[in-house]
Amino acid sequence: MIELRPYQIEALQTVMADLREERFALLQAATGAGKTIIFSELIRQWMTEYPAMRIGIAAHRQELITQARDKLVTVWPEGRRHIGLACAGVGRVDVNQPVVIGSVQTLARRALRRPIHLLIIDEAHRVPALKTDVRYPDTDMGGERPVDGVGPGSHPAGGQYHDLVDRLSAINPGLRVLGVTATPFRLSHGYIYGNECKPGHSNLWPRLNYQITLDDLVAGGHLSPIRAKEAVDMGESLAGVRLAKGEYDQGQLGDLLSREVHIQSAVEAYEKYGEGRDKVLAFAVTIEHAVKLAEAFARAGHPAEAVHSNLHGRDRQRILASFDHGGLKVLVNVGILTEGWDSPRVNCILMCRPTKAPALFVQMIGRGTRLHPGKTDLLVLDLANNFRTHGDPSDPEVEFGSGGSRKEKKPEPRVCPICQAIVPVNQNRCWSCGHVWQIELTEKTESPEMVEIRPLPPGASRVESWWAEDHVSQKGNYLMRLVVKCRPGNQVWHFLDFDGTASAFGRKKARILWWQLTGGGIPPESVREALARQGELRMPEFVTVVKDNGYKRIKEFG
Repeated sequence: MIELRPYQIEALQTVMADLREERFALLQAATGAGKTIIFSELIRQWMTEYPAMRIGIAAHRQELITQARDKLVTVWPEGRRHIGLACAGVGRVDVNQPVVIGSVQTLARRALRRPIHLLIIDEAHRVPALKTDVRYPDTDMGGERPVDGVGPGSHPAGGQYHDLVDRLSAINPGLRVLGVTATPFRLSHGYIYGNECKPGHSNLWPRLNYQITLDDLVAGGHLSPIRAKEAVDMGESLAGVRLAKGEYDQGQLGDLLSREVHIQSAVEAYEKYGEGRDKVLAFAVTIEHAVKLAEAFARAGHPAEAVHSNLHGRDRQRILASFDHGGLKVLVNVGILTEGWDSPRVNCILMCRPTKAPALFVQMIGRGTRLHPGKTDLLVLDLANNFRTHGDPSDPEVEFGSGGSRKEKKPEPRVCPICQAIVPVNQNRCWSCGHVWQIELTEKTESPEMVEIRPLPPGASRVESWWAEDHVSQKGNYLMRLVVKCRPGNQVWHFLDFDGTASAFGRKKARILWWQLTGGGIPPESVREALARQGELRMPEFVTVVKDNGYKRIKEFG
């Protein structure tokens, strides 16, 4: 039996408890969180506790169906003979087993005569919105649920998920529906839960029941830290590309980016910033764009190939195998490797595909965040202005309706003027070259629109900036040195012994006390990990400095 991580256990317990009381539950689990493992363990537990129960799993691609079956058998080996598949591409259609895994198309077309008690929808962000002008009774919840048609089979194209829920609900009004996704939002719609969505529409899921973010997984050491650089500013070029249903017109965008100047800029960006990165995944707009990118990298001496929908399945598998285990360095793809594919060896992503869709932005980054021996981080080279458009991939900007937003638009991340590194807006020191942005402090005035700065405690100094660096003490201890600049021009150092080279108490103090007090997640195990994760920490508003044996030290962070 697979041993679950603590957050997986908490997620599992939460959704199981909620599904006992609610019909619809939604789990957000970032790429790498193990969402298939989580719902496989749910199936194992409930099928063990309730042998007469029937469970359906709906996915939209053959690869996701076989992946779900393989993970479920790993978690629940004794249930192998109780699993049926409902997808023509993977063999005989069998919807009569206690657990049925199938394509949403096949499941929606089939008249499932026996009741299903739990339906799990993988990649739930693909479930379209419901129009709110037509409603039908929700017998189990004592209210009404909006639909975009009248009864099973009446939904327009793209409504197969709702047809499936309607059919199963007609047979079993107490049907439970669990959605799982890394990205619970849709382009031009907003979130797929609650009310922050396109006007005149409603969501299947009332709320988000549990969330595991990219930042959570990086902080816990389960995913690689993300380092990004804006290799090219495409802002002016993209301004002339028309939009179609909220997204860039793919034909016009492909023509633009297939020009030689943009093809060469991708190669030059990799050669400038990607030294030592030997497994590069590039995202292209069209097949022509992908082929040109691969040819340009190959001419420059970087073995490269492209995978796309016109490629025969055997050729695709050969290329992927060469990338995973052979000498292929650059893998270019068009809409093939954004979901359901992972190669932990990926240590560099080339974003050559601009997008207005936050889900696609997050999915592209998620293809390179897996851990792998010798891999210290993931480098993302943005040649598409995607970070300026979407911001933090752990909490991207999500718009709904016609240019609306769930709240005031978030500030764009900083782009270092020296090395083009992308830096979180709450950090004022570049992680790559050390450049420091000067902070403009806003004093209180008569204007009510200005920010009021709170008075400081006695003896405290206001912090202007801070950064972390490694340091070897006179005794040879390897430490993290926190450099804090205070008004009016004072500078003080704070030393943290994450490795425990000076004392076990010093390590405990650094990890358990200091790290968590300054906003970090699960404490790092070493100085190197702490330095790599310093972006998680919040800059203190003030520090209290005292003299100790003639040296200044920080007594308190505030």
